[in-house]
Amino acid sequence: MAARSKLTAEEKHLQALCGLTPAAFDRLQAVVVPALLAARAARAQRPGRKRGVGGGRKRGLTPARELLLTLVYLRHNVAQAVVGALFGVSADTSENTFHEVVQVLRAVCPAQRWDAEKRWQKGQPSWQPDAGDRVLIDSFETPVRRPSLDGAQRRVYSGKKKRHTLKTQVVTDGQGEVLEIDPGHRGPTNDKQLYTASGVATRYPTPKKYADLGYQGATDLHLPHKKPKGGALTPEQREANRQHAALRVRAEHGIRRLKGFRILRDDYRLALGLFPRIAYVVAGLVHLQRIVSAASS
Repeated sequence: MAARSKLTAEEKHLQALCGLTPAAFDRLQAVVVPALLAARAARAQRPGRKRGVGGGRKRGLTPARELLLTLVYLRHNVAQAVVGALFGVSADTSENTFHEVVQVLRAVCPAQRWDAEKRWQKGQPSWQPDAGDRVLIDSFETPVRRPSLDGAQRRVYSGKKKRHTLKTQVVTDGQGEVLEIDPGHRGPTNDKQLYTASGVATRYPTPKKYADLGYQGATDLHLPHKKPKGGALTPEQREANRQHAALRVRAEHGIRRLKGFRILRDDYRLALGLFPRIAYVVAGLVHLQRIVSAASS
């Protein structure tokens, strides 16, 4: 928080625009731009290419502005025509640029905490869980457009949200900092089933793991007491539930950081199969921002 208060008005404007402080954007740009240029050079040399190297219409945006365009779309989730107009390009160019840069971002921005720290904190030990740590587990649902086919729409319809969604499981530490995510599951998938299939129990064998009653049935999780049918909780159970909720609410803080990029919060309009890649990129950006902020505080 101390580092954030020192930002100038222009720097705060950039953070509001793309979700990253200038320091984090510079770190990201230094990695993404060379990777983007290298990917384009590799495509230019691919076998069977008919167009000569350097042929075709010249790009209207520099790689740095292409990166910024992509971050703006992730942050605000507006139509590609709007984003393109902001950068002086067509909606088609904006969309093509977005998909190209997202593919590079997925490769250079690790979505898991320890991988991100290895990437952005070279020379420093990365976080590893131990028996004294706490791991918080929760999930959120991102609304999607109703599929046109009846079978497809039934597969993603969430009875809980009363609309079509994709579900993402989020694992945080005891302070609410995101450790990893498991995105892109159909809305009807229940939390306990998602947890069992995710392998979180294997990756975090020693820390105590906390979740809500949506994970009821998972034997290795600490869950709140459930009110018995026709009965009531004891004062001790109510107090234990209160303490459990006070701890677990920090997982909501991690989810809030992810949902700061509105593409995970508002109507998701891209292909459903691309959602995991988008979500992993957002998680990688959240890790980068946290690491850079911690280093500058």
